[in-house]
Amino acid sequence: MKKYTDSGKKDTRSGFGAGLTELGKSHPDVVALCADLTGSLKMDEFKENHPERFFQVGIAEANMMGIAAGMTIGGKIPFTGTFANFSTGRVYDQ
Repeated sequence: MKKYTDSGKKDTRSGFGAGLTELGKSHPDVVALCADLTGSLKMDEFKENHPERFFQVGIAEANMMGIAAGMTIGGKIPFTGTFANFSTGRVYDQ
């Protein structure tokens, strides 16, 4: 894994996107699912480098969590991306 040094201020979502992309390079079982927020959550680079492992589910957080849970059965390591309030509250709609 890449070692990071303090290069000044960086927003959390940029760090998330960079870290996810780096994990994807060394771990082929890492997949990413996003609820229509690819640009906002800085998942673009992962999508560009690993299009076969990126899943855009649209505004369907509950479905996204179900898909991610199912992927673990197949040996994948899913990372989901949405706003915090939707990942904790909207998933109860199912």
